[in-house]
Parts: sequence; structure tokens; C-alpha cells
Amino acid sequence: MGIIRDLTMVTKKYHIIYADPPWKFSSKKYQDGGRDFDKLESNHYSTMTIGELAQLPISTITSEDAACFLWVVDSHIKEGIFILEQWGFTYKTIAFNWVKITDNRKKCYNFSPWTLKSWELVLLGTKGTMGKYKLKNNIKGLVEAVRTKHSKKPEEVRKRIDRLFGHLEKIELFARKEVTEWDVWGDEIS
Repeated sequence: MGIIRDLTMVTKKYHIIYADPPWKFSSKKYQDGGRDFDKLESNHYSTMTIGELAQLPISTITSEDAACFLWVVDSHIKEGIFILEQWGFTYKTIAFNWVKITDNRKKCYNFSPWTLKSWELVLLGTKGTMGKYKLKNNIKGLVEAVRTKHSKKPEEVRKRIDRLFGHLEKIELFARKEVTEWDVWGDEIS
């Protein structure tokens, strides 16, 4: 397992794709007191448009039987399903719902145009017959975990994917660190 620098050079085929895309929110403008919320994510990392994400060569690095776990905020569910389809997957369900909490176990709430949000979602798309690789039927979809730094996802989700599918070939896209038994790709890997 290791760091992948160029997706176009990958010859390995993965059964598991785990991705937290750097969504560009420019199509969704939220105004509050003069602040433009679509620009906030660019203060933390480089973002990509839906078109740029769709063009990634993910279908070329996946096995005939594969699953993709894709992070989205609820305002990007439609875009997330589109990306799954562009990468060669069929949307199946919301695999995980991360309810963000504080160290004191209180829910964190984020601004949005309609209601305050305290969650992010992981969509699941599959291709082929991934069901035959599933090891367990008791993996919970609700994840209550502490929100830490901007955009950092809870380790618990990756652990649940590991328990669900075991030692299949796995890659994390847009990764920030190396992880045992996973290949990783991203421009922020430390």
C-alpha cells in the first residue's frame, strides 16, 4: 500500500474507492451579513468543479466489482450521484450519516440557507456484484463523532468500511495521510 502520485499511471484495480472530494460550492451561493459562503472552502484547500471531478479516471482504476463511498453535504446529493455515475457506479444508498458532535457530546450546527445542519453523508455506489464481498451485516450507518478541523472526516467511517469488506484492494482519494492497508491519492498527504 502506498501513495499514488498520478491516477493516470495506476494499473492496479481497486474494489473500494473512498473519496472526500474538494467540492467547489460556487454554484450554491449563501449570503450572510456580506460573507459569501461559497468562498470559505477555498480558504482551506484547492477545490474542484463538478466537471473536473467527473473527468477523473476513476473507472479505469476500479475492478469489475467495486464500491465507491463518496462524502457529500446534503445540498450536493444530486451532484454526488452524478459523480458516482460518471465514475462508473450506480447509486445504492446513503452508507453513513456523520452527526458532528463536540468533545462534550453536544451536536455541532453549521449554517445553511434553510436549516442548521449537524451532519454530512457518505453515498454508496456499486458496480458489478459487490454484495458477494460483504463480510458483515451489522455495520451501523449512523456515526456520531467529534468534529475537529475543517473538512477532516472521522476515522470511524474508514474503519467501518474495513469491517464491511476486509482486505480488498482499497484507495482513498483526496487523502490527507497514509493509512495502513489503503493506497492514497491527494495533494495534501503528509
